[in-house]
Amino acid sequence: MLSISPEQVLELPVDELGLIILADLVAVGEWNEYNYGNRHRQDVRGGYSGNPDALRAIGEAMGWLRAQGLIARKIDDANPDSIFVTRWGQRALKVGLPEIRAVDRLRDNLHPLIGRQVRRQFLLGEYEQAIFVAMKAVEVRVRKMAGYGDEVFGVDLMTRAFKAGGPLADTAAPSGEVEGTMMLFRGAYAVLRNPSGHREVSYDDVTEASEAVMTASLLMRMLDKVENREK
Repeated sequence: MLSISPEQVLELPVDELGLIILADLVAVGEWNEYNYGNRHRQDVRGGYSGNPDALRAIGEAMGWLRAQGLIARKIDDANPDSIFVTRWGQRALKVGLPEIRAVDRLRDNLHPLIGRQVRRQFLLGEYEQAIFVAMKAVEVRVRKMAGYGDEVFGVDLMTRAFKAGGPLADTAAPSGEVEGTMMLFRGAYAVLRNPSGHREVSYDDVTEASEAVMTASLLMRMLDKVENREK
């Protein structure tokens, strides 16, 4: 039984409530989703009985847990209400909501050229490597599109490719925008790619790490526009 009141249930965002329910499922050893809901439907003392809004909120949170892959149906049990806490669910209870939100941010929004590998490393908690891989993919693509060899790399590559008159610069854009685009690629590479290429970098803030990956994804989408402009 949840240790929070129906009023608190209704005030919580669905993901916060979901993680509280997940911890409760583990604590009580619950394996049956219907039974879990039924205990709350019959809870007169706690105030859940006769409170359909709170019960629906619990149902919404259970749906969120399923959608996030934190719980799943037992495929070896004929009871359709049988559930178990997944490996990702067990990890979620250890790492907390910030990591769940960060992974959710990356779930469907990453550029396809970096999405699969970066998501996998993020799920393993390898944040530094995920950022390194994402920015390396950007570098490789810029070099290929600009027509340079491997001897041109890093900040120098970004400068040559995007400076006024460079192979990837937009000749139709105002000079300030051309310079800004060059500085964006230069700065992102210098801040996100260079440090992890030369020393160990610790990303303690999972939100910061996910937004670094999203920055690489943004750069990839900007390169998509460059490719479409050249066609």
